[in-house]
Amino acid sequence: MCMSFGSKSGSKRNMGVKSQKRLGQKKGVIKKSGRVGAKYLRGDFSETAPPQGVVEKTLASIERLGSQVFALSPFSQYFDDWLMNLRRVVSDFEVFSGVTVDEAFVVEREQVFLDIEALLADHRIQESAVADVEKMLYELNHELRVIEGDYADKSRVLNNKRNIDTQQLTNQIRVLEEELHGQESLKFGVFQFGAKKAATEKLRQTQQSTTYAKKQLETTLQTYTTEHNKLYENYTAKKQELTTKSEALHKKIEQIEIDPSIETRKDTCTRLNNAINELIKRQPTTTDPSN
Repeated sequence: MCMSFGSKSGSKRNMGVKSQKRLGQKKGVIKKSGRVGAKYLRGDFSETAPPQGVVEKTLASIERLGSQVFALSPFSQYFDDWLMNLRRVVSDFEVFSGVTVDEAFVVEREQVFLDIEALLADHRIQESAVADVEKMLYELNHELRVIEGDYADKSRVLNNKRNIDTQQLTNQIRVLEEELHGQESLKFGVFQFGAKKAATEKLRQTQQSTTYAKKQLETTLQTYTTEHNKLYENYTAKKQELTTKSEALHKKIEQIEIDPSIETRKDTCTRLNNAINELIKRQPTTTDPSN
């Protein structure tokens, strides 16, 4: 019986120890749960205003992103990382325990991000078109070289033809003037009436031929001058048209190479900072625990 009694007594003691252990474990759980609750209360949005340092740090980070300059084109390769960093800064600010994010701020923030996403998408499309612009510029420059070569060829042919025609007329006039000089001398040396009359008629015909040849030379020179002027005007008009298009394409490429998103991103960050400043003004004042 003693052994049986001792066994029961030992069993009760063991049960007591186990009960105490279980009770201790439960108390530990309750104690830990109490610490979590205290931490949550300290993060109560309605009771805690954001420290000025956190606000200033957030505003400075956003402003720094707004003034960030991308190194090399295509600049669209930096857009995703830049936008992700901006979202992270705003998100870190919103989850801070001292910030109460209201509906007005959420609406403004969402609108800002929608706007910048759309604008960056437009800039991305503009940059993707630079290859097409460069191709157009190459084709324009090629066409410009073609019309310059065509003008030079036509001008050379026209000048050569003018020189040949004017040389022929000049030679013809020189021969006629020599004949005219000889016939004038012959006229005064002939005394017979019939011969003198024939010489006079021949002299008159030669004079007419000389006058006609000179007028023909003058007309030929004027005609070639008119043709050359027309050729030059057509060339310069076409060249000016192509040059204007070429300059516009050069300017477009330069604008893309300067990063067109600079002002867009800066304006976005300014809007976000303004929204944060307005949110801070709407924050509830800090409650004094002693009251």
